[in-house]
Amino acid sequence: MGFSPTDNSRAEWVPRQRQDGRRVLVTGSNRGIGYATAAGLAALGAQVVLAGHEGSEAFGEAMDRIVLETGCQRDQLSYMALDLRSLDSVRAFVQAWAQRPPAEHVLHSLINNAGIAGAPGVSPDGFELCFQINYLSMFLLTRLLLPYMQPSSDGAPARIVCVSSSAHVFTLGLPTDEKYLRASGGGFFSLRYGESKLCVNSFVRQLASRLDPATVEVAAVHPGSTASGFWHSFPAWAQRCIASVAQGPDQGARTSLYCATEKGIVSGGYYADCAPAAASFWLGSTAKADLLWQKSCAWTGVSPTKLNAQ
Repeated sequence: MGFSPTDNSRAEWVPRQRQDGRRVLVTGSNRGIGYATAAGLAALGAQVVLAGHEGSEAFGEAMDRIVLETGCQRDQLSYMALDLRSLDSVRAFVQAWAQRPPAEHVLHSLINNAGIAGAPGVSPDGFELCFQINYLSMFLLTRLLLPYMQPSSDGAPARIVCVSSSAHVFTLGLPTDEKYLRASGGGFFSLRYGESKLCVNSFVRQLASRLDPATVEVAAVHPGSTASGFWHSFPAWAQRCIASVAQGPDQGARTSLYCATEKGIVSGGYYADCAPAAASFWLGSTAKADLLWQKSCAWTGVSPTKLNAQ
């Protein structure tokens, strides 16, 4: 996420592009920016699949709130369990997706929203938690879902939107050393957070360069400083300070909604405040980006070249 000033010089963008007939998956969507994104897409007519690890009760309550707040139909919404702390959970999620009725296989938009500010420790797969949750599991989820992504009936390309952060600028470059990535990080909002988001931006560029933009478009977004559940692991006094200066989740979801629905986005681009934004100069190292792609494929067990191979 990261802190950044908001550009108030332009009129606020409002989502208007109807999404009827499109199926959208939003990760981390029972609260905060993910919830606001799911609600916004449901209000536009999309079939929205909410995904996360908090459980069916929490997501059931979230879906009930979306119906009350947007007036959408309850059958527009569904929930699937997904825990990005585990690569096996990601694989199980995609297996469950494959078992849906054939009419519900097609995915028109994927919003990779879920993430953490940081936490000490490593994942069950042995990777630092920020790197695993914010990047590596998202990488695998996206790769495994590519075979299901298709343009909508009106010919509009499928969309992949990955939530990044302005914090990706404040790093020392793309991390590729496996020993470093398997060591516990420093905890909340450390350098590891920015590094994980730099990896997200690199992935978006790498993926976009390998996909036909007439079929699938990809974008990274900076949501802006948002008071949401993202900060729930911070001390209460810190959460109060953040809430006093940050925008609300509805505003934080705007750029995700913009890149998910608006025509004419640049595939591989980085967006903030519903407009193209400048990304880190670290992304200019093609060799380092290629190395991260190759290693990420090896770590997750997917082909570096056959994008639609399960």
